[in-house]
Formats: sequence, C-alpha cells, structure tokens
Amino acid sequence: MIKVITLGLQSPNSTLNIIQRGGKRFVLALAISLETSADNLADAMPNTPVTFSIEEVPFAVVKKAYADTDPDSDVGAIIAMEDGKALSDEALEAVRGYVRRSVMSLAVRDFKRNLLGDK
Repeated sequence: MIKVITLGLQSPNSTLNIIQRGGKRFVLALAISLETSADNLADAMPNTPVTFSIEEVPFAVVKKAYADTDPDSDVGAIIAMEDGKALSDEALEAVRGYVRRSVMSLAVRDFKRNLLGDK
C-alpha cells in the first residue's frame, strides 16, 4: 500500500489549513491510501482502490517537507511512502501525477454559485 500525504495541492494557488491545539501547530492534510505497490503504480492507477482521509501533520514535519522546495512557488508538497519507506523519484512523480488529476481545489464562492445557481 502506498500512503500519500498532500500538503497543499499540486497546482497554483494552493493553501494549507493550520490548527493550533495545546500550544502546538498542525497542518490538516489530505491523506490518500492507494492499494498498490510502487512496482505496479503506473499500471494500476485508473483502477486502484483508494481511501481518502484527513490527518494532522505536525508543523515540524511540514517544514521539513517544504525545505527543498521553491519558496516562491505556491504548489504544495507531497510525502509519499510504501510500507513506511520513501518512494523512488520515478514512483513519486507517478503519485504527483495521480494527485494532480484526482484532487482539485475550488473556491468556496465558486462552489456556492455553482451549487446555488447564480442569483
């Protein structure tokens, strides 16, 4: 099983939801569990069973995930692992592509207008 934690989206204008509890900060992150292995990732993507959940990620982990990214980019970071081990660069790129295609953001205002109809 591959577990992916998305810290923001893989697209521009990405945001993070930060909570504070007991004096500690956490980022609420979308977690995706893919029922496949890194070896079968490319072939399994369209039909792979997927589970989505929300996880609290400690702020220190988020800072580490963003440490090697472009500070001027608003594209999110991804933490991905298989059985607790980091994925290869090739597998990580396949996961990024999956997340880019499967997880999107919509402004609340746009959602409400679409849901309620333009008034």
